[in-house]
Amino acid sequence: MVLKSVLHAAALICVLACAAPQAQAQELVTNGGFESTTSGANKQVGYNTNLPGWSVPANSYSFVYASITGTAASSNGPLALWNATNGGSALASNSPTGGNFYAFDTGYGAQGPLTQTLKGLQAGTYQVSFDWAAAQQYQYTGQTWESWTVKLGNAAAQSTATVFNPSKSFTGWMHETMTFTVGAGDAVLSFLAKGGPEGVPPFALLDSVSVVAVPEPATITLFALGLGFVGLMRSGTRASKKQTA
Repeated sequence: MVLKSVLHAAALICVLACAAPQAQAQELVTNGGFESTTSGANKQVGYNTNLPGWSVPANSYSFVYASITGTAASSNGPLALWNATNGGSALASNSPTGGNFYAFDTGYGAQGPLTQTLKGLQAGTYQVSFDWAAAQQYQYTGQTWESWTVKLGNAAAQSTATVFNPSKSFTGWMHETMTFTVGAGDAVLSFLAKGGPEGVPPFALLDSVSVVAVPEPATITLFALGLGFVGLMRSGTRASKKQTA
């Protein structure tokens, strides 16, 4: 009975200790869905609205849209993307999570990245995930190409595949997950849109940005051992009950 109690206690302690780091794998990005704005959506970022938590380069030409069918107010007049309501592709849709999304004209203005500083990270591995798509500005035609290059802290940059978007079309939303290993301290998360050609405005869209810490392998192993202890304890309990019966 004493041994059984010890095993029971050890298993519970192990499970609780291992589960705690999992529960602490919290979201590190602020406003990753671009739902928070200073002056509403369907506007040009840095001109007549901003995105709390994020920084954009001066003179960049980027927007926050509430819908793929929206028309954004900008420094150059109204701007929409091709979609099914204006003669574009029926594939054009809002992101999988809905709500606002970020759109960057890769062929106009300053080509700097969208950035956010993540404060006080522990040294380790982090998982960056996001949804993205390629679109084209309404009233312009011609095939475009788009991609995103992502960087976290001092880790090497990583890029999505380059997609080729037919004239007046839409690629559909794609989900990406990238892993970065960084040192301790503050780390800048950056998204740099790339695309072309100029004059047929290519747009790279972004939504659902997430950064979470990846559990250490030792933590995963301890969690498995904890589950093993629980299974062993339950098996012993069932066997004891059968012998008693």
